[in-house]
Amino acid sequence: MTLESHDHAFVRFRATGRPADLADVFDATAVELRRVARHLVGTAEEADDLVQNTFLAAIEDREGFAPGEPVLPWLLGILANRARRRHA
Repeated sequence: MTLESHDHAFVRFRATGRPADLADVFDATAVELRRVARHLVGTAEEADDLVQNTFLAAIEDREGFAPGEPVLPWLLGILANRARRRHA
């Protein structure tokens, strides 16, 4: 899946709530999100929890995603904010 196609998959998920579209986004972005999360929180277990928490937040705030924008930076922003809250 290309970067552009997972952006479109999230737009579809935002519109329909279809789990397969969200799964496509997860498959395309989880490795990078986990890499950044591991850097921010230290352990693999905490990184996995942070990525999971990021996707839960993205599901809950999917209307906050602007169609036409890339989804990975949006997810990274959520991840960074969640990491910061964990260590505050």
